[in-house]
Amino acid sequence: MRTQLAALALSLTVLPVLAQTTLRSTPDESFKYLSHDQITKGLMKPWPGKAYSSVFGSDHEYFFVEFVKRLDHGNYVEHHTHWIDQTTILSGEGILTIGGTIADPEKIAPGEVWGHKQVGAKTIHVRPGDFVLIPTNTPHHFDALPGTELNYVVYKHRV
Repeated sequence: MRTQLAALALSLTVLPVLAQTTLRSTPDESFKYLSHDQITKGLMKPWPGKAYSSVFGSDHEYFFVEFVKRLDHGNYVEHHTHWIDQTTILSGEGILTIGGTIADPEKIAPGEVWGHKQVGAKTIHVRPGDFVLIPTNTPHHFDALPGTELNYVVYKHRV
């Protein structure tokens, strides 16, 4: 009887471990170094047809790091259902518009909605050194102050 109980206890311990799936399907990140000059050069070229630019420091299925330059126009409202944005302002000043709803939303990918206008949102003046955590399902967008540019780094974590 003791042997049967021990076998049962062992199987109840081992079976859940065997049933677990792999944490991720992409390989682990390797060491990466981007100099200030490399990031600056990458931010000099806006995306095709856009008024902003970005450089990816890392891009993984569960997280990525993005350096972003925004101008005072042409920026879109973002809404992510599976990403938390942790943003630190590096240089420039701008306005973060957060919350409310997106007028005329456009689904651009699964869990990603963009738009050009927010309704019922609040604004926050952001400066170098400021940190912003934007939870999932929260419409938001950054604009530089008129005639300037806003640079920030965002760590996006998938939930």
